[in-house]
Amino acid sequence: MRRFSEENLDEVAASLAFTTLLSLVPLVALIVSLATLLPSFPDFAEQIDRYLVHKLLPEGSAGLIARYVLEFSHKAAQVTVAGLLLLVASAFLLLLTIERAFGHVWRAPRRRWWQRLRLYAALVALWPLALGGVAAAISYAVTVSLGLADEPPWLRRLAFKAMGVLVPALFFGGLYYTLPNVRVRVRDAAWGGIAAALAFALMQKAFELYLQHFPFYQTIYGAFATVPIFLIWLYLSWAVVLIGALIAATLPEFAAVEGGADTQTRSSA
Repeated sequence: MRRFSEENLDEVAASLAFTTLLSLVPLVALIVSLATLLPSFPDFAEQIDRYLVHKLLPEGSAGLIARYVLEFSHKAAQVTVAGLLLLVASAFLLLLTIERAFGHVWRAPRRRWWQRLRLYAALVALWPLALGGVAAAISYAVTVSLGLADEPPWLRRLAFKAMGVLVPALFFGGLYYTLPNVRVRVRDAAWGGIAAALAFALMQKAFELYLQHFPFYQTIYGAFATVPIFLIWLYLSWAVVLIGALIAATLPEFAAVEGGADTQTRSSA
């Protein structure tokens, strides 16, 4: 947490939250447009809606936010070529902001513009579909394996809760591995992704409890409470992502310190 404060990552999280607010609908619109090419598009759209409501967004305002995001995304996916270019630019702006934030954490040099375009295009086109396929495969495997035995209900709930952590861990770990312009070990990215996913789940539960027992924003803002709640949720989410990035970035430093200490101990002996 000391380095989080020293690096001014709280300001970076605020910047990412604002950029996400502007780029979320264009990014989802691009994903929806690409997903229409799949034969199972209705199932894919249903999974997006379900995941937004139950896994990513704060309870209470999740349904409203997910409905508006998907509704705006479907409308945005029907725009002209010029509008499509604007959607792509908005989505790339979010990825550029994330890459700069990770570059700040890893102290990495900046990529050339053509390297960025190639990476961002691959992430927008392939990563959501690949992650959706992995999530579907894990869900199917869990469902089938649990159906082979007379399992208690608590075991089924535990398995699906574990899947709810595993999918974000894969997503965060993939971001930590691909976006920084430095060589990141798979092990470090995986540990950072796991830490971020666990922290995200804990933060989600704590935020839900806070909204239930301290309905400050609902009392003050009434029907407009969804807006400040969503902004705070975005900020906290990006703070968690940046903490996971810090963990992934500092693991090699800890390994180097431990390796140096071991070498010094052996030389003294």
